[in-house]
Formats: sequence, C-alpha cells, structure tokens
Amino acid sequence: MKKAFTAFLILLFFDILSFAQNANMNLFRIERNKNANVVMYDVRVLPDGSIDKENPMDAYWIMNAEQGQRDEISAFEKKVYGYKIDYNDAGYYDLALKAVSDRPIKIVSVSGKYKAEIIINKKNAYLSTVYVFANDSFIPRVEYIILTGTDKKTSAKVTEKIITK
Repeated sequence: MKKAFTAFLILLFFDILSFAQNANMNLFRIERNKNANVVMYDVRVLPDGSIDKENPMDAYWIMNAEQGQRDEISAFEKKVYGYKIDYNDAGYYDLALKAVSDRPIKIVSVSGKYKAEIIINKKNAYLSTVYVFANDSFIPRVEYIILTGTDKKTSAKVTEKIITK
C-alpha cells in the first residue's frame, strides 16, 4: 500500500511539473456561423510566469460540433486563422491575426494574466471573441466580423461590427 501511494505521488508530481512547464493561458477565440467549432488562441507561459519566447502562441480547434476534442489547425486553415507574433523592444508581443489583419494586437500582462489588447469601437480593449460570419456560397466569403472585448478603462463590454469588402 505504501509503495502504491508513493508511486501515485511521484506520478502526480510529474503531471504537475509537466503542466507547469507547458501551461497555456487563453487569450481569445474565434467563433463562426458555420458550426459550433471554435479556434482558441493561447499564450504559452513558463513556470516563472513569462511567455515562452521560443514558442509563444498556441492556436487550435475545439471541435464542439463533434465531441469537443482538440484538433490542430491545418496548413490550409492557417491562411484564414493564422497569426504572426513578435517580441518587441517595448517589452510586449505584437500579434497580427489574419482574421483581423488591419487591427494590431498587443499581448500584455495585466494582474498576472496575459491579455490581447486591441482597439474595439475606438476604445482600448481586451479582446475575448472574434465572430466571423461567412456566406454559404461554393467559395465562402466573409461578410462581416464582430469583435467583442472588455473596455480597458471601464471593464464594460465593447463590440464592433466590421463589414468586409
């Protein structure tokens, strides 16, 4: 019994250590009108609380229309859901999201949590959701995007609908 308990504690320790080394903190998500599947964007956080400079972001599907499993974004899907992230001299990360390429995003630390700072409806806000509405044609075309977040100053919900061309 004592050996089994010791083995259990060792396994638990390695699970906790593995989690601490690979902890992800969710920044925001992309939802779509097509189905319940969402794309999650997480920042990879090291045990000391800093962002992993070697591999700072993790973007992946949560397949809610199926069994809620995680699925990787394919090379083709990265043309729509991809991103570019770079560390800058000001001490934060610049994120360029393909879905809203005209809106720069800063990854900033706020009270020990990382957030995606963006302009929504002319206000500095923390992004929570990007909703993409595409038509049902043979080659789907995005008709509009809705950005949702929290006003940086007031914590009020802010939204903005962007009609695409």
